[in-house]
Amino acid sequence: MGDKKYWEEIYYKNLKESEKDFLKDVWMVKYKNIICNVKNKKALDLGCGLGQDSIWLVQNGFDVTSCDFSKKALKKFKKIYPKAKIMNIDITNDLPFEENLLGLVNANLSLHYFDFKKTIEIFDEIYNILEKGGLFIGRMNSDKNNYINENYVELEKNFYYDKLNDQHKRLFNKEQFDLLTKKWKIIILKEDETIRKGRKKYTWEFILQK
Repeated sequence: MGDKKYWEEIYYKNLKESEKDFLKDVWMVKYKNIICNVKNKKALDLGCGLGQDSIWLVQNGFDVTSCDFSKKALKKFKKIYPKAKIMNIDITNDLPFEENLLGLVNANLSLHYFDFKKTIEIFDEIYNILEKGGLFIGRMNSDKNNYINENYVELEKNFYYDKLNDQHKRLFNKEQFDLLTKKWKIIILKEDETIRKGRKKYTWEFILQK
């Protein structure tokens, strides 16, 4: 389920067309008062992509480690923001951070590519590396998105394999979040829409506290 070919060969190949969508889509701005109230400013940006979230966090006082599965993404981010602290990691493995270390973990559109068992494991791993009171923030695909077509094979409920792009994708609803957030205090959990690759994209926005 690593989808390495997709991220290294397909996704970033023609990114220039939609790069502006990505860079201006800083979803955290409206939650600035909540996010910036975190006392421990050590932060992790999981699946940082082109780094717009990482940059915003740094500009708001956070010490950010920006991580991505794609070396190509990290290389592009470094060109945009040479001061970035980057790390190439696969989030399906244990995260290489000490327990109770971080004040904030951001996962913006980077955790909807796994079966549900693995998704729960990732949520648990993020819980472990956050200090008490720390925040886990991010967005995930909503099941309101209507781009599932004949190229997609359903592997389990709301989890698909895209045969055309050789990629996995999960869509989320409230019922799934109820299962994922049992350990967490929910600060924000709501559906919203944004623009990605020139089209509407429906997402769940969340801010969870350990």
